[in-house]
Amino acid sequence: MTATLAGINDLVIKLFFGQHADSAVGSGPGGTDNLFLFIWWVSVFFFVLLMGIMAYCMVVYRRKPGVPTERSASHNTPLEIAWSVIPSLLLAVMFFWGFDGYLKAQMAPSYAEQIELTGQKWNWSMVYSTGIGASEFTTLGSNSNVPIFYIPAGKPVRLKMSSADVLHAFWVPDFRTKLDVVPNRYTPYVFTANPIDRTGADERVATFQTKDGTTVYYRDHTVYCAEYCGDQHSEMMAVLRAVEPEFYYTWLNTPPYSSITPPVEVGQLVWKAKCSVCHTTDGGASTGPTWLNSYGYPREFANADPMTQAKIDADPLLWDNYIRESVINPGAKVRAGFQNAMPSFDGQLSPVELRGIIAYLRSLSDKNPNSKIEGFEDLEKEAAELEAAEGAE
Repeated sequence: MTATLAGINDLVIKLFFGQHADSAVGSGPGGTDNLFLFIWWVSVFFFVLLMGIMAYCMVVYRRKPGVPTERSASHNTPLEIAWSVIPSLLLAVMFFWGFDGYLKAQMAPSYAEQIELTGQKWNWSMVYSTGIGASEFTTLGSNSNVPIFYIPAGKPVRLKMSSADVLHAFWVPDFRTKLDVVPNRYTPYVFTANPIDRTGADERVATFQTKDGTTVYYRDHTVYCAEYCGDQHSEMMAVLRAVEPEFYYTWLNTPPYSSITPPVEVGQLVWKAKCSVCHTTDGGASTGPTWLNSYGYPREFANADPMTQAKIDADPLLWDNYIRESVINPGAKVRAGFQNAMPSFDGQLSPVELRGIIAYLRSLSDKNPNSKIEGFEDLEKEAAELEAAEGAE
């Protein structure tokens, strides 16, 4: 009997969710999945009971020819107490069970991994305790620049979530979690991804090889935005990649780039993580202007004087300053034919990343295919010295 009931429960979970929850709050005896099953069986029980009583009464107490209609009872105290108290007790169980799960998703232990998450039209970004962000990307649907965020499996994680523009909702179906991400305030979310199963029983667990040949086991969890936020709402996705803690802490302390990383590489990574949703690099149309053959060309603005070729020729840093201004204050100069839909990235990009964006924009333009970036002389000298030192070794 127990095995049969467990099998039915598994079928119900797979029918509604596709799989069991993959977090401490979602799985386990007091988890969200079991709360759902409790509500499900209560609903099934009362549906069958009430429909059965109704069908019985329709047959037994149906009107018969020549038989006077019985007068309906006007009052039954025990019955009225029963149908008021029993459902109220069941609703109280559901409330406190659900409230317990809510508290677990809000309150973090002191040793929880702290990560800042920002939602903005139309992408997710994370900043870890070491200052790094996403450096790997994948394709989901038609979005080919979905960021991959690493998290430690089996360890509590606390997200400090906020929105840079409109209301978003951080939804991870695998964790049975959806929380609003609100402008001008922080929303906490605490979760613990289940430990990685190395036995092969969980077909969702995959592996990849690091550069030194180490095999890393991981489990991916897709993140969606569950609050309509504009044109590309359905493309606002990310991947939480749960890995074993040993690899996570190694990855956490290995920045994807530094001050000596080629600026164009830095810019390309930043574009994938933060800019690709609105700006193409192949000339295609999007929410914002394409970056292809943009740098160095004249530009018309809807709310400012035009940037003419004469001005560009007279000031070699005019475009660099325009890019910097657009990152910090996007509304200062809005290109003609486009809406000011870009949020401010003030404080979200390091000097290395900002210079990388400038370098990447230059690399995409036939005006400045190989020109040097102003202010990089010291960095280039330092890089050359490091390369010479490595060669000597």
